[in-house]
Amino acid sequence: MAEEETVLAALSRTSEELLQELREAWDMPAGRPIRVVGRLTLTWRGSDGADMVFLNELEHPETGVGLVYPRIGTLVVNPDPVNASVPPGPSRTITDAKTLASGEQWAIAEIELSTLEQRRRLLNPWVVTVRSGTLRLLSDLPDEWQVQVHGAQSVKRISASAREEIEDYVRNSVLEEDQELARSHAENIRRLAELATSRRQAEDDARAMLAGLNDELAAQQLRGDKVRQEADDLQQRLTFERDQFVRQQRHIEEETQLMELRHRRLKELLSEKRDRLIALGLVDAGDIDAVMWENEAGEDGQSGIRFSEALDSDFSRLAPVLQIELQKKGLLYPQALLRDFLALLRTRDLVVLAGDSGSGKTSLIRAASEAIGGVCTVVPVKPNWTGPEDLLGYYNPVERSYQATPFLVALQDAARQPDVPHFICLDEMNLARVEHYFADFLSLLEQRTDLPTIQLYTADEERHVVVEQGLFLHVEAEARRRAGLGNTATLEDILGNDQANAEIHRLSGLTDKESVLIYHGRLRRSLAAQMRMPTSLTMPANVWIFGAVNMDDTTHQLSPKVLDRVHVLRFGNPMLADWDAIESEIDAAAGTLPADLSGLLIRSDEIGLRQDYPVFDRQDDNVRFLFDVSRRHLDPLGVEFGLRAIRQAQGYINAAVTAGLSKDEALDNVIRHKILPKMAFDTARPAGNGRARREILVELRDELSKRFEGTNVQMDASSVAELDRMIRLAEGHNGIVNYWLR
Repeated sequence: MAEEETVLAALSRTSEELLQELREAWDMPAGRPIRVVGRLTLTWRGSDGADMVFLNELEHPETGVGLVYPRIGTLVVNPDPVNASVPPGPSRTITDAKTLASGEQWAIAEIELSTLEQRRRLLNPWVVTVRSGTLRLLSDLPDEWQVQVHGAQSVKRISASAREEIEDYVRNSVLEEDQELARSHAENIRRLAELATSRRQAEDDARAMLAGLNDELAAQQLRGDKVRQEADDLQQRLTFERDQFVRQQRHIEEETQLMELRHRRLKELLSEKRDRLIALGLVDAGDIDAVMWENEAGEDGQSGIRFSEALDSDFSRLAPVLQIELQKKGLLYPQALLRDFLALLRTRDLVVLAGDSGSGKTSLIRAASEAIGGVCTVVPVKPNWTGPEDLLGYYNPVERSYQATPFLVALQDAARQPDVPHFICLDEMNLARVEHYFADFLSLLEQRTDLPTIQLYTADEERHVVVEQGLFLHVEAEARRRAGLGNTATLEDILGNDQANAEIHRLSGLTDKESVLIYHGRLRRSLAAQMRMPTSLTMPANVWIFGAVNMDDTTHQLSPKVLDRVHVLRFGNPMLADWDAIESEIDAAAGTLPADLSGLLIRSDEIGLRQDYPVFDRQDDNVRFLFDVSRRHLDPLGVEFGLRAIRQAQGYINAAVTAGLSKDEALDNVIRHKILPKMAFDTARPAGNGRARREILVELRDELSKRFEGTNVQMDASSVAELDRMIRLAEGHNGIVNYWLR
């Protein structure tokens, strides 16, 4: 009953709607008559000799596909092939009973819907009949062709004989009163010819397209070969660098073992001769205890609220806490910048803060360290720094002691408090050339899998001190024995005893004019220097290094080597900040945090651990985007952005998400940290691919705008806005693009 109602509902549609449904189901042009091909069959009905003629097994006239009725939803109205009744009239006159009885007579005709009554009776909205006067027979194929006509093969019969049959009909059978119909069929013949021509043209176009595709495939194969060759070259370089790294690592391990051996000998000397060294005034008891227990870290002595207790170790909640604490010190920073800063802390990379004097670079580092219970050391850089000794100090062979610097002392202080974050800021970092005094340290920081070791001076000096101190102790012990003095005798007791004094001069090879006190002073200074400054220092895990730079005529530009290894966080003019918006952020954050977090304490490992950069992941969307930008835009502009930079970017994005930024915001920050600071070129010179550099730069700007459209990236403070500024400034500077121009 439900099926009948469904069919009756379909029957209520107009005839044109139902015909259009047949055209769509049978893949025929809209608005055109429906032409079909079928086999004529005579069906006898009744004893009176009345008959019915059907055009059965209807097929598409061009493709030969058999035609079936459409479905109504999932309802199959009639699963049988479509047939059409042939009404009495002109269509019957072109047939004869013998031909119809054979069942081998094929014809082409236009169809229309049967009467509504007949369609209702058969419960089929699409029952069709041959339109009167449109039925035309098709002649047989020659027997020698041996083509069997059945199913989809009937299209061969149609295509071979249709035109010939129609031409015969027009020439021999059309009566005077059917001239209009003849002209219509002549037009059909013309269109058939046009279709044949179109088909040949389509075949020619297809062959041309195939040839073009073959050429493109060959070009792609060449490009693929080039990419594979580049990959092989890269693999060879990686293998060479890995082997070189292994050799360097083995050398460092050997040196470390040697230094540990010699340092152990020094500790053995101090342990065995402790009392005599103290009695002779060669060393203080506190210095010996510091050396003997230097690897045993005690309590840091801090008191306050632990990060794990106050904020459940949720790193994303740290930015609003920092923002509120900085406000108490009169410093207003947007929360997005603080999340960026915290993400950079988590990467453990070297961070360069850039901006005008008074923009809050050093203040942020100081205030941030205080807000988390850390220690900040600001080291002013001098314009005359030319080598690593200006940063790390040097060994003075005359005084036989190491001349330490504030930077080295800060590292030693950090080593004594392993759980406390220590921020070291090189203020006015580019007053001297960074690559001169900081090059060795930059190379050390590239070691990510473990903590790098800083070699301060040769371990031979330590061995000399141990040997010299041991000889002096042997000499003074022999002198005391000969003079009858005990083990508790001090240096004053020995010098006050004529025999002991004389024995020391004689056994030491000193002349009468040479003073034991001078010799003793030299020994004391050398031993104290060795105890206070070891030959090497392992980079403490709780140290973060920052650089603060101003870009003006008094400073040096940062070289590509430096920019390739650092993140640049640029500060704007604080007078241009939206203070109302920042205060609104602070008010909104205050309601979501504990009442007072002034004494917040964070361990260094809670901020982030030093580890290797993530493995290069070609499936990552951001990695693919950066790779594409590098290949299509940066490389032609001469801006290097290689594999290490992409892996470094992956590490930053992971850290930024932990700090509360979205991946889109993190990607925008990567472009501002790592790509834009490297841009300095003349747009008048063509790019590496011969195109205009300004055009490529504008394309890069549009690509970034498209990438960040519809995201939560603030476009007025994004990399797109920075590129707009650079392009605008270049127009007033003779086409020179420079990220640092103002």
